Amino acid sequence: MGAMKMATYPINVTSTYGAAVNVYTTMSPTPTNPPSTDPSAYVPTYTLLGSVPADGTGHFTTDEPIARVVIARQTDEFPLKVAVAEALTPGSLTIPLAQSDADVAQAGWNLYRNTVSQPFTPTALNFNALVENTPVTSLPDAAATYFSQNGAAGLTFGLYSALGYWATNQLYAFPGTYYCYEPPAASSMGFILPTSCVGTLTITGGKAVYTPTEGTPIPLDFATSQLSSAGATAKNGMLLTAVIRDLAWERHPDTITWAFVGTYNGQQFIAQSYQDPTLPWYAVLYDLVYGAFFTVQLAMAVDAAINLLAAIPGGLQWLATNVGEIAGKIRGALNANGDSAAPDSAVGDDADPVNVDVDIDIDIDIDVDVDIDIDVDVDVDVDIDVDVDFIAVVDVDVDVDIDVDNDVVTDSDIDVDVDVDIDTDVDVLPGTVSRVLGAVGNWIMTKALPTLVEGVAIYVAFQAAGRLLDAWRQADERDMQNLQPRQTSGLGLLVNYMLNDPIPVDTRWTTFSQYVQEVQGDSTTLQVTLSTILQTKNSQADTEAQNWRWPQDAQNALVAQMKQNTGANAYLAFQTLAKATYQNRPLPVKTGASVAMVYLKG
Repeated sequence: MGAMKMATYPINVTSTYGAAVNVYTTMSPTPTNPPSTDPSAYVPTYTLLGSVPADGTGHFTTDEPIARVVIARQTDEFPLKVAVAEALTPGSLTIPLAQSDADVAQAGWNLYRNTVSQPFTPTALNFNALVENTPVTSLPDAAATYFSQNGAAGLTFGLYSALGYWATNQLYAFPGTYYCYEPPAASSMGFILPTSCVGTLTITGGKAVYTPTEGTPIPLDFATSQLSSAGATAKNGMLLTAVIRDLAWERHPDTITWAFVGTYNGQQFIAQSYQDPTLPWYAVLYDLVYGAFFTVQLAMAVDAAINLLAAIPGGLQWLATNVGEIAGKIRGALNANGDSAAPDSAVGDDADPVNVDVDIDIDIDIDVDVDIDIDVDVDVDVDIDVDVDFIAVVDVDVDVDIDVDNDVVTDSDIDVDVDVDIDTDVDVLPGTVSRVLGAVGNWIMTKALPTLVEGVAIYVAFQAAGRLLDAWRQADERDMQNLQPRQTSGLGLLVNYMLNDPIPVDTRWTTFSQYVQEVQGDSTTLQVTLSTILQTKNSQADTEAQNWRWPQDAQNALVAQMKQNTGANAYLAFQTLAKATYQNRPLPVKTGASVAMVYLKG
């Protein structure tokens, strides 16, 4: 008796699209029992069935009774349509392709590249939240609604996932020449931009080659956003991560292209689409787009898992229970990759948050015409109220005690003890931490990086801001539970700038006023940001605050002047703070931050 013949099923593609296309089926590896939580278990394998000419018809067969079909443009493998052909649904076995499908795919690509290159826009943040928080069985429909509301009507979750796979595993998206540099390691003195191009990276026809200025060209492979030479590691060969970036920092906000960060034989290495770097974008880019990287990887894994496990009894229920573990492993892989892709993001000494009830005593001697001994005890309490319905209120107090002794010589002594309690409560409700990090990130991505890194001395490790946010963990546990240290790099960069003593104080507050304008004076966002500055231990800033001398009425007058501008005009109040002086001296930055907290609370 002969071998049993395997059943086959027809797939027909009828095209009115004016270019040749390739037709693929995609299938992830056969699931184990129980299914795997390793994201690599859901990486699809593309199997070419054949091609269809422009305005033509193609007839194919598959041994899969339920086949996920991807139709891609032949010239660049760009995915135009994703469909499911089911043997029990005869109508699904014939798949039409038209120009309208290509238009939907192009709108989806525009949305994709804008989202991943500007990951802190409301559009991008909303999609991140949707992918992370929507039950897996509801995600395809929820994503389709989201796409329709954001300029890509007709885009499916499956096609979006295929676009993500194309962008992270094919080299057609941004062909061209990229100029390569080896930046010196950052130090406490700041960043030193590389000046000599060490080679070129050429991407054309879906292939990449690195040609050093001296040496033999090296062919490179591309998979999961990593461009690598054969057998490469972080210490040997070339290992680069491709990041889709908007050149807004270089004042070309409409130019979206690739940038590459990583290592070559253990040395930090970058490649960019123009010659001569003008700013150290490579120091923070990976960290700032980390959230977009994660969302894309999670979306592709979930989409593939839904298609793979839907046919298994209880498969989707298992996925719903275990998707968090899959997400955690994706985070781990991205963090490990970032250690080589963004080595500068951990530069500098760790920033220690000011602990609860830490007192800074400042003795001030001022000579005047009357013999007055005044002891002024100023308590600056940064009270972080944790308000959650099922959690009791918790107060975290950062106390700065300032003792002011005014000693003069006359015939009489007058003892005055004045206790001024400045109470500034930050109500950290669920979502606040994400809002702060998103606001800082969007401002940096669209405008502020050139200013924040200009002449910057690295006092604070960018990642250390994550430790400062622990004060709010109980208030916003859901927000914080999956927060990765590198996601606080934007906030760390702002804190680092504000504590950078060589930059004039008025310049720092003027820059901060631009951030205030970005967030439209949102009081809670600004209080959390300022509180982070106040909590960050910095010897220079702390010494300046300890040596500061001014009376309470001078502070009150400044606060009153700032209060003339509130809400959307709050940025003007911070411009007032930037210009503020006492006895022709600018306020120390931490003193200014305390004044700003009083202003915002009032």
